[in-house]
Amino acid sequence: MRHISFEGAAVDPEWLAAAGALLVKLDAAAGAAERAEIIDGNSALWGSLKPWLLEISHQKCWFSEAKDCFSHWDVEHYRPKKSAKDLDGTVHDGYWWLSFDWSNLRICGNVGNRMKGTFFPLRQGTTRQGRTGDVRREEPLLLDPTNEDDPTLVFFTFDGAVVPSPHVDDAWELERVSESVTRYKLDFPPLEDKRKAVWADCWQALERYLAELGRYHEDPGNETARAGVKDAARRVRQMIRADAELSSVARACILSSGSPRAMDLLRSA
Repeated sequence: MRHISFEGAAVDPEWLAAAGALLVKLDAAAGAAERAEIIDGNSALWGSLKPWLLEISHQKCWFSEAKDCFSHWDVEHYRPKKSAKDLDGTVHDGYWWLSFDWSNLRICGNVGNRMKGTFFPLRQGTTRQGRTGDVRREEPLLLDPTNEDDPTLVFFTFDGAVVPSPHVDDAWELERVSESVTRYKLDFPPLEDKRKAVWADCWQALERYLAELGRYHEDPGNETARAGVKDAARRVRQMIRADAELSSVARACILSSGSPRAMDLLRSA
């Protein structure tokens, strides 16, 4: 998972006008059934934002960072539209007023989106906000890639597993990672296999980089070693670029190496 920034985002004015008109209808609806009819009847509107949302994430799922092993893309509502389910199964009213709010939309692979469904618990003691409330007051259990702090809670291992970052020891943050892995299906076997392959590829490139660097330091006139250093470094930098698939796995691989010189590559990508 990488941070997805909405900073500077520009949504088509016609889309915003259409979404605004639907919000007026939702506010005027007689009840939940009528609101559900409006929402279901206009799902094509948020679906039409899929190309724009994919462009923001370099054609990757916002939760898994996968491009082609997490099924087809859904436009997912981070806060569910019609109902929201707690950890204990209690069902609350959904965030219907955010049905056509572009800032509530995420790109998610179909595998993860189906698993999540309407599951959206909040931290115990947090007040669930209504139509006139401010959802920024809530503390959701599920990680959100648009919250720049949330992706830092996630780390990866050489075998493709998703784990809490080494610095995470707070019980609430550990629970957030654990439930997000389950509810976004981030332990999907094909996804784990692809992470394992990315880690192995990155590790191989790192080993070559450090070996060639050692050869060059021993013999500064060794042009073959110098070229090897540049080539291996280029490969590592390609793997940690924002548009690279599973780039956060490659970054975790570098951090796990324990090599200060290898970690310098993170600053130059």
